[in-house]
Amino acid sequence: MQAQFKSGIEYALITLLVGGLCLWQLVSGAQEAEPAPGRLVIMALGLIVAGAMHCVFMMQLVRRSGRSFWPWFVAIVVFMPVGTAVLLALLLGEADAAET
Repeated sequence: MQAQFKSGIEYALITLLVGGLCLWQLVSGAQEAEPAPGRLVIMALGLIVAGAMHCVFMMQLVRRSGRSFWPWFVAIVVFMPVGTAVLLALLLGEADAAET
């Protein structure tokens, strides 16, 4: 796999993981009898930032791969987990085909 794609994929997956952890903490914190408002705000901000950064990294991958921008923008932003999975599958499939 090319280094430019590898680093972008790694960063996108890390931000997706951080967003998932923030979401998990946000939901579990909201289940408490008296949730700490500061914790909820920090986790919500972390979720927003991680989601935005994930979209940025995925769109950088779209640009680097030479794909058309707007259809992938809609797929990644509107259908976030599905669009990400499809793009990563295509990129990894192309990398495997190029190696053989």
